Amino acid sequence: MRDPLSSLLASRAGKLALSLLLASPDLISRTAAFAFTPVPAPNINIDRLGRVALAGDFDAISLYEYEGQTQGPATNGLYSRFPNALFAKIQKTDGEVRAMCHYTDGDTDAIVVGGNFTSVDGQSTPGGIALIDANTGDVTPTTGLTGQVNALYCDPKRQQVYVGGAIDSNAIGNYSNAIIWKADNSWENLPFKGFDGPVHSIVAGVNDTVVFGGQFQKLAGIVLSGNGTAENNTQSLPIGSATITAQTSSGQPGFTDPKVIVCKADTKIQGSDSTWLLADDSPGFWKAEFGFGFQPTQLQLHNTDFEGRGTKEFRFTALPDGGIMNLTYNDPSTGERKYCDAKCPLPQGNTSAQVFDFVNLVGMDSFRIDISQWYGNGGGLNGIELFQTDIYAYAIQEFNAPKCGGATSGGQATAVGNWQSSPSHDSSSKYLTATLDTADYSPNSTYVVFRPDVPQSGDYTIKMYTPGCQGDGTCGTRGRVNITGFMETDAGPSSIVIAQTNDFDKYDEIYNGHVDVTNGFRPEVTLAPVAGQNPGTNVLTVVAQRVRFEIHTVQDNGTELNGLFEYNPNEQITSTNFTASTIDKAGASLSPQSSAIVNALVKADKRLYVGGNFTNKDGLNYIFAVDDSGPTVLSGKGLNDQVVTIYQGGSALYVGGNFTNTQDNSNDNLGRIAAYVDDKWQALGAGVDGVVTSIVPISNVTGNATEDVLAITGDFESVRAFGNNPSFAADGFAIWVPSQNNWLENLALSTMAISGRITSFVLLNGTERFYAGRITSQGLGASGAAVLNSNNTLSSFGININLQQQQQQASLRKRALTAGQNANNTGISTALFHKNGNNIDKTILAGHFAATDKDGQNITNVVIIDSNNDIRGFGDEVDSNSTFGALGLLGDVLFAGGLVTGQVGTTKIAGVVAYDLANNKFQDSQPPALQGTNVTVNVIAARRNSQDVYVGGRFDSAGALSCPSLCVWDNDRKQWNTPGADVYGVVTNLLWVSDTKALVAGNLTIGNNQTKVFTFDSTNSQFQEVAGAGDLPGTVDTLCPANLDGSQMWAAGKSSDGNTYLQRFDGSKWNAVDDKLFGSGTNIQGLQALPLTQDHQKSDLIDQNQGLLILGQVNITGFGVASAALFDGTTLTPFLLSSAQGGASGSLSKVVAEREDFFQGGGKHLALGFIVLIALAIALALTFLLVVAGILLEWYRKRAAGYSPAPTSFTDHVGNQSRIPPQELFGTLRGPQAPAI
Repeated sequence: MRDPLSSLLASRAGKLALSLLLASPDLISRTAAFAFTPVPAPNINIDRLGRVALAGDFDAISLYEYEGQTQGPATNGLYSRFPNALFAKIQKTDGEVRAMCHYTDGDTDAIVVGGNFTSVDGQSTPGGIALIDANTGDVTPTTGLTGQVNALYCDPKRQQVYVGGAIDSNAIGNYSNAIIWKADNSWENLPFKGFDGPVHSIVAGVNDTVVFGGQFQKLAGIVLSGNGTAENNTQSLPIGSATITAQTSSGQPGFTDPKVIVCKADTKIQGSDSTWLLADDSPGFWKAEFGFGFQPTQLQLHNTDFEGRGTKEFRFTALPDGGIMNLTYNDPSTGERKYCDAKCPLPQGNTSAQVFDFVNLVGMDSFRIDISQWYGNGGGLNGIELFQTDIYAYAIQEFNAPKCGGATSGGQATAVGNWQSSPSHDSSSKYLTATLDTADYSPNSTYVVFRPDVPQSGDYTIKMYTPGCQGDGTCGTRGRVNITGFMETDAGPSSIVIAQTNDFDKYDEIYNGHVDVTNGFRPEVTLAPVAGQNPGTNVLTVVAQRVRFEIHTVQDNGTELNGLFEYNPNEQITSTNFTASTIDKAGASLSPQSSAIVNALVKADKRLYVGGNFTNKDGLNYIFAVDDSGPTVLSGKGLNDQVVTIYQGGSALYVGGNFTNTQDNSNDNLGRIAAYVDDKWQALGAGVDGVVTSIVPISNVTGNATEDVLAITGDFESVRAFGNNPSFAADGFAIWVPSQNNWLENLALSTMAISGRITSFVLLNGTERFYAGRITSQGLGASGAAVLNSNNTLSSFGININLQQQQQQASLRKRALTAGQNANNTGISTALFHKNGNNIDKTILAGHFAATDKDGQNITNVVIIDSNNDIRGFGDEVDSNSTFGALGLLGDVLFAGGLVTGQVGTTKIAGVVAYDLANNKFQDSQPPALQGTNVTVNVIAARRNSQDVYVGGRFDSAGALSCPSLCVWDNDRKQWNTPGADVYGVVTNLLWVSDTKALVAGNLTIGNNQTKVFTFDSTNSQFQEVAGAGDLPGTVDTLCPANLDGSQMWAAGKSSDGNTYLQRFDGSKWNAVDDKLFGSGTNIQGLQALPLTQDHQKSDLIDQNQGLLILGQVNITGFGVASAALFDGTTLTPFLLSSAQGGASGSLSKVVAEREDFFQGGGKHLALGFIVLIALAIALALTFLLVVAGILLEWYRKRAAGYSPAPTSFTDHVGNQSRIPPQELFGTLRGPQAPAI
């Protein structure tokens, strides 16, 4: 299988994931009334975290902004556009929508949709047609049709809709393949009652006419010269396989069993064990119940005359409806044609068959012969046969006609593989069901071969019937099947893929053409599952019910239609003078005669362009134009192979199909998609490598210019290289930008991403388009990694490389990376930022992928992006089939681990490798290889302010050192050390919450203590179990702190019953989150507590200023799957949506921040320097206030005690003062001296 990650960041080379130009909501023109409800913006605060990266398994990612946004998988439906330009599913369909038109009539404003579906929004829409309210999206089913609709034309002048396809009706009289829908939701037959083959296209003609294109040769309701008949195609119904009962049997030995009159070799033989008798003089009945539905056309009854007994009058009752059938027969006595219903006669003594023909075709699955009068002593029968003109072969062999009595040879069916019979439920018959493991099935070992009994060669329409999935509850596991047919002795097989996802019963036309039964050849049809499917549940359900062959009658009128018919609605009588119309006449000139196929019609000015599968000696090869003067040959004498679709965009005619050149070989770059401009063919690049089936315009923005780009859908795998543009993978979907004359994939543009298939569109109100298909879209095309900005937007890393899945050893990786480990087996699983001064600023992305840089150099599994957006990888030293799931930093040294092998210099590496980011080379001294079985590293975490790098995962030893599951690499001494005690099991998480304390999680045993979460203290090398962790319901797959010191934490994983759990440890006990918040299939791969800009409601589980970011595939009850959700302690809110290959649901595994500052509370925060200055100022102010208060208090105390200051002035200033010499005053300050003498 291909890797879901097929491109990185701005590039989309993945399977079915191409890009659409990023459109601003302010620039998208919107006029429709579909109302989209915005959701509140998430109030997370990541300003102080620096750069924030998201990693996972995805090709495209979006913020959840509007109700109705989803992340896949892509399913059939009808789509409008959100204000943010993403596609918004308005209604779900259970099959493909092939045609749409806009119908308005007074208060009615509706979109008519047709296709191969049986339900819209869960409402039954038999025949594949419904009305969608153009303002509300509400569905109005239409009833009366069966089959599938291929073409619609809304006629505004006559306020009606022309419907064409492979259809018929039970609502009105006999018609086929074309009909008119009226505004009162009724049907009206066309005067000519349709065609003898399917209609593929309907458009308005130039002269107020309607033109039909398809695969037909005559009008269904007009009889022209020629016999117009087919040979007898009567088929015997297998009554012997039915459940047969009777009431009021005679009780006589040998005459009581009602089964004895079925499948008799000779219906003339009477007597014991050959005749069934009623009890004497009693009415009764004979009843047959089948496991399938049928429409009988003829009944043959053999009366009995045993002992003078016999049936005189009877009636045929159809069940389960209980209606009495009208029959016609030839009176054996007069030869007259007579009719009967409740009292149909059987002649006495007539042991030959009395033949009764049914007047009306009525469906039933059982019937009853009610006997009301009898001859002699009682009634009875000697034989019975029932016939139909339909040619069926059933998957259940017992339903095919047995070889007995007057039956034909009978149909056959062979089922290979493990098939089980399923009840009919709401279907017409029982059927076979195969339930397959998507990881281990083959179309060559599970299939059914149908071999109907076809009595004559001729042209046939073959239909495959598929029971609806609602009846057996398998809608979530149905997929697609390949139908292969062998119809002629020397011809190759025909093949077509059909979907089995229909809610209700349907049929698909799988073949229109000749069937040969000469020389004993028997046609056969094989049904087998398409390889490589996974509907999303790892289970694929395949059903097989029945196949039908319908013969076309023969016409020999000299002038036939040939795939084209121009109808004039203004004429009451349809003209059969086909040569009067230049369109009809052009069709008649096409080859092959009577079997040309017209697929597409487009009216441009006064010309009608016709495309299909036909040729012509005059140059009308696969495409031509026609007007009132006749057909016109296009440049190059047309094309060299079939045209499937045509779209007129401005002055250009865009043509798609299976062609590669013009008919005269003048342009060999057309590649199945081309533009016809100014009577010249222009290549779109070099085209694609497979059939193009639809071309749909999408409004978009390129710079400041609004333009249309073209969505190209088909059965192709890649877009071909041209000029300096390389080939890239596309798998059925690509986008052409006409203004740039290039594919969007090749343009350096910021893009959103679309994946899936767009099959049809319709223009509403002149500006807005309504789409149909299987579509998913996300706001940013970024494979595996994206940046979450502080303003709640997403961006890429600004590089342009193409990610491609690696194929090597995929099964080994899947086995090794088991549940509970952090490494993904594909894509980008982890990321890391590293900034060291002004010299080093790098982003590292790691996982399992193959890529090429802008110079075409190969890069595998690790991408290192510098500040100039230059990228590099690890080189050939690491094996390319390695898978990285863990990154860690110690200074400028990057440690990368996972399922990793290789050799650096002479050192063998296993599990972990060291790389010097400063010098862009592997570290000279590599950690010795880890040892064990399927060595896998799940976590690498360097202890803060040390040279120790802790490595955890699944291994037994490091080099020669025994240290299972957890080892310490001393990067200073370049040696492995044990953490102090042996840890057994698998380590899934290790988080340092301080310089010396770490949280360790996994399925672990330390000493005799088995638990799931430990704390580790590096100061004493001691492990301690977190209280109650041993009682967690399963292994811890992911862990994160819930507060700054790590004393509280969140843990998530899978419980023993397979359900997801999420619990918080509050410091003393574990508290479980309500598991009803999570739907089935939830897989939590990452957790991170985030600060908020505003508090949420109070909760016992989480602080009011925190939110918990949950990553993975989170199935939110009432919403669906999201790749990331925010939890506020009470509710889960979708946050991020992502998609992977082909629109499948993506997942996120890790969020990485440049600065892991998660626990400082919400709101805005000052820098640390300002906080210190403010604190110092406050301290000084408080000190000053205390001093002043102390002085004032002392002054008040002294004053209260009567204190008064001493006098400071004297009357005599000098008289009473004695002068002291200075030497006497300071003499003692000299220090010790000898005594004076």
